[in-house]
Parts: sequence; structure tokens; C-alpha cells
Amino acid sequence: MPGCGRLSGVVDPSGVSTLDELGGLLRDLRRRQASRVRSSPLTFGELAVRTGWPHAAIGAYFAGRALPPADRLDALLRLLGASPAECGAFASARSRIESVPSGSGVAATPLTTDHQLPDAPAGFAGRAGAIARLDALLPGARALVIGGPAGVGKTALAIHYGHRVADRFPDGVLLVSLRGCDPDGPLPAAEALRMLLEALGVAPADMPLGVAARTGMYRALTARRGVLVVLDDAAGPAQVRPLLPAAGDSAALVTGRADLSRLEEPGLVLGALDRTEARAVLAGRIGAERTAAEPEAVDRIITECGRLPMALAVVSARAALHPSLSLAAAADALAEGGAFDWSYGLLSPPARRLFHGFGAHPGPDLSAADAAVLIGPSDVDALAELVRAQLVSQVRPGRYAMHALLREHAAARIGDKERGTMQDRLVERGHDLAVLGMAMRRGRYRDAWRIADAIDGELDAAGRWEDRIAAQEIAIRAAERLGDAALLARAQRAQSAAYLRTGQHEAALRRLREAADCFQAQGDPAAAARCRQDLAALLESMARFPEAIVHDELALALFRRAGDRPGSAAAHAAAAWHYAQAGRAAEAVAHGEEALGLHGDDPHAYAVALAHLGRVHAALGDRERSLECFRDALDRFAELGDRLDEAETATRLGDALEGAPAIGLWRRALAIYERLDHPAAATVAARLGF
Repeated sequence: MPGCGRLSGVVDPSGVSTLDELGGLLRDLRRRQASRVRSSPLTFGELAVRTGWPHAAIGAYFAGRALPPADRLDALLRLLGASPAECGAFASARSRIESVPSGSGVAATPLTTDHQLPDAPAGFAGRAGAIARLDALLPGARALVIGGPAGVGKTALAIHYGHRVADRFPDGVLLVSLRGCDPDGPLPAAEALRMLLEALGVAPADMPLGVAARTGMYRALTARRGVLVVLDDAAGPAQVRPLLPAAGDSAALVTGRADLSRLEEPGLVLGALDRTEARAVLAGRIGAERTAAEPEAVDRIITECGRLPMALAVVSARAALHPSLSLAAAADALAEGGAFDWSYGLLSPPARRLFHGFGAHPGPDLSAADAAVLIGPSDVDALAELVRAQLVSQVRPGRYAMHALLREHAAARIGDKERGTMQDRLVERGHDLAVLGMAMRRGRYRDAWRIADAIDGELDAAGRWEDRIAAQEIAIRAAERLGDAALLARAQRAQSAAYLRTGQHEAALRRLREAADCFQAQGDPAAAARCRQDLAALLESMARFPEAIVHDELALALFRRAGDRPGSAAAHAAAAWHYAQAGRAAEAVAHGEEALGLHGDDPHAYAVALAHLGRVHAALGDRERSLECFRDALDRFAELGDRLDEAETATRLGDALEGAPAIGLWRRALAIYERLDHPAAATVAARLGF
């Protein structure tokens, strides 16, 4: 396969067309970089520390099991010392691999779910002409647009039709509510793409950044699959365009009140049902016998509902819940107040309060826990009552939403005092991004900071790093309003971690410096020292070793002031490596020996410090001292039963040797990694030629 031939040569990916070949060249680069800095190759753990990416994802890239996203590949190449020409050639190779259906590890990932549509609308009837039109347009179409005014049944038709044609799309049906009519604004395209890519099997660790990069991956994945994507309640063409699948076996159904004609995709505009279709809707929901018994009342109900499917659904749901209610009485009630007012008037007091709560809640949907916050845990049956009355629907397991038209109705019914009370409850006990923004708008700054802190880990785990940055920006502003330096520093540090996740190193450095200064000013030297350590590690990942040394020394001084012995030891170890990379041998060795001395009463920490000192000596060119440290550390890890560190140290020691001794150490490491099912097994196996 193409390669560098010699460790010092050029790595040429011009002939690469498979993931396995790409992984092999990445391993070549890793070995060449180690040769250039006179050290053992960077471990996956070290690369994870320097990049902020998951250990397993890095292992998959080097093993040829997954295709790195374009931005990650570029960052990895820079970290491994690739030249600009090599970076360009690798980017071309990546594009070739991505264009081959079986070539991309990301593309080969199965759907996490093959059917996201809710149940087909009960009692759906009519729309035969619209369905025939969609049937005629679907073959070969990339997208079909269903337009029309509020309440005309666009979503119901899209879901019904999605179920009807689902078997034509073997890789599943996806659904995203674009929230085009949401009072707090539509769903950003980048977030919609994240949701779609996640449903297509893309892990958070592999999620690209920005609309352009996500659109590229989305189009590549949908080009190789047969997926139906239902994009409900679109705000306009600009929001929809990045979400349209690639031409091929995938297609989209798009609904919206907005003018979507500029999408230049075929479709239809729904109007009110004709009277025959409206009668069929009522008969399907409350029974043919009941509607046949009161034909005049049925006609009056149809008239009062304006032949709109949503109003008919609400009225028929209420009539079905009350079989003794005459349709004539229902028609009289509708004449006095309309479909929504009549159904609302029949709700129990708790269900009415929850109906109001949907109008007060800032998010597109809410959970049963949110409902309990709004009206109290003793009234949770109110949610089921709203579902039965067709005023609320379950959009995904555990999450409930109200149609935009009904939310407007709910918001109009709630008084300012009740709205304020409900929103105060949400702010005090809520736990999501929408409530965070509301807390800030209401001047509840301490609650805003608390919510941002509470959801930080969830957003990180879900790969919602842009949302994590935004949440911590709100936390920073809240802490500034409160004048609380401790909360400010914690939010700055959390946001720096989020920036690092997205590769925004300069922004991460800025926030870390601010956090370190803030912790120091408020008299918390240990926290300030940890920020300095983070700064040094980040600068190391950018190969800015002299700057890293400055923060190492600042961290040491702060740890000493705090009396933090473990922190001092870690800072000495980091400083040893950075001084070695800067070519300052005396300082490097001195710091390494200081780290050893501080770990004297902790056998495991002492062994780790020994292995680290071995790397330092190797980087300084002192082979004999390096081997001595590695051998000593290896024996200690084996005695302690620390198999993972034993394997890593055996690998490093093998890399420093030749012939049978090296092979024996690599075999020892491989046996441990395989027993642990560790991704590093692939890289050690490659050393052995397996």
C-alpha cells in the first residue's frame, strides 16, 4: 500500500481508496512524528487528552474502522506534523473513500431507529385527491411540499402518507419538527441536521461542526440509503434547503404555513375538506351509526368547524369521550364558542391549568416531569386527559407537544399572573435549554446559572456542543449580573471545555485565562492552578511549548500556595515534558525527579511518574536512562495488577527496542489489550504485522 517508506519520508495517500489504507497511513504518520521528536508514538489516551475526542473514536480512526470527519482529520494531521501538501492529499483521499458506498465507517453505521413517525392519525379520512397527487409525484422526487393554512391537516396528512409509503424506504422514516410557527423562533438548521445525523447513526464524537459540514455528511449518507425524511412545520425555504436529502432513493415530505414555492419542489396546497370528506372524518372517529342518526347536527358541526381537520378532530374526540352527548348539543355549543373553546370548557380544572401551561412553557414540547412542575405531581392525569381530547399529542416517548394553533389559543387564555407563576415554577425546577433562556429573560440569574450547570453534562454527552457553548454563555452573563466571581469562573472554565470540543482553541484559551484570573482573584489558588494546567495541556496540543511552560510554572506556584501535593506532582510531570519538548534538558529532568519524589508514598502514582520520566529521557535522547525508567515502571505495574498501564508501557518499551525483545513486549501488550477488548490492540497488532 502507499506509505512513507522511511519514517522521515513523505506520506503519500494519492492511491488510497479504503478505510484500511487510510488507517495505515495515519499509523505511518504517528510513527514518523514520534521519530521526529525522539519519542514513542503518541498513545490514544494522549491524543484524547490533546484533542478532547473520545479514546474509542481515535482508536477507530487509526484502526481503519471509521472515517474521521473532515475537520477532525485536518486537526489530527496537524497534530501528527503533516505538511500542507500532505494535508491536501489526505483530504482528497478522504473524499474518495466517502464517495464509495462501503468505504466510510460512518456511512456503514446502521440507523439508530428505523421509524420515527408517531402512530398514524386515528380516524384519518378524506384527502383522496391529495394522496393521489403525492403518489403521482413521489417516484423520483427529492422532496414533496404540503402547504396550507393553520389547522388544515398538513401534519396529519404527512404522517398518514409517511405510514402509507414507509415500505418504499428500507432504511427508515425520520421526523423533525422545524417549529416554523414557534413564538420563540424556528429550529436552527444546524440543530435539525444534528438530529437527523444522530438518527442516521452518527455518534456525537463524529458530528461535524456547522451547517455546511453537516449538510455534506447528511447528503453523503442519504445518497447511499433509502430514507424518508418528514420535515414538519417549516419556517421557509432557507431553513429547509440544507435538510433535503441527496437525490436518489431518499426523499423528504415538507409541511409548512410559509410560502415554500422558492424550494422549486413539487407538491400541493391543502384547503378545507369538502363536506363529504368532513362527514367521513366525523364518522371515522365517533361512529357511522351516531353520525347517521343526527345528519343535520353533523352538517352544523362541519360548518362551525369550517371543514378544518384539526377542529373536527378536537370536536370528534370530545364527542367520543362522551357517548351520551347528543351531536345537536355539541353543535349548539360550537355555535356559541367554537371547537377549541367548547372542548376547553369540558376539561377538568387540572387539565385546564395544564392546557394553560403549554401556553406558558417556552419549549416546543414538554415531559411528564414538566407537567408535574406546572400543575403539581398529584394532577399528572391531566396530561392523559389532554391527549384523549386531541389537544396534545405524544411526539416521541415521554415528550408531549401542542399544535401551534392550539398553543396560541392556550397562550391567549392564560392571565399574566398565572403565566408568571407557572414560569417561576419552571425556572425554579426546570432542567432544559428553553427554560434556561426564559430564566435569563426573567432576570432569575442564579436559577439561570444553576440550569446551565445542570444541563452541561447532558449537552456534552449528546454532542450538542454549540448548545453547550450557548448555555455557558448565558451562565457567564448571569454570573456577571450576580457579581459572583466563583460562579463566573466555573462557567468560563466549562465554556472553554465546550470550545475545545468544537476545535475553537483560541476561544478556549481565552476563557481558560479568564477563569484562572478569576479563581485567583477570589482566593482559590487550587482552582486557578487547575485552569493553568488546562492551559498548558491545550498549548501543548498546539505545539506551543514555551507558552505551556509559563502556565506550568504558574500552576506549580499556585499548588504550593494551596498545599496541594498531588496537584504539584502533576504540574511537575507536565512541566518535565514541556521543557523536554523545548530542548531544555536540565529543567525537564529536574521536574521529572520532583514528580517522582512527591509520589514516593503512592506506589501506582510513582510507577506512572517513572513511565513519564522514561518518555522525558527518550525525548532528550538519553536512551539508556529512558529504558531503565520504562523497565522499572513495567515491573511495578505488573506487580500492582494494573494491566492497562502495563500494556501501554510494554508497547513503549518495545518501540524503543529491536528484534526479539521488541516482539516479545508487543506480544505481551497485545495479549492484555485483547483480553480487555481495548482499541489499542489494533495498533499493537500492526506492529507485529497482524
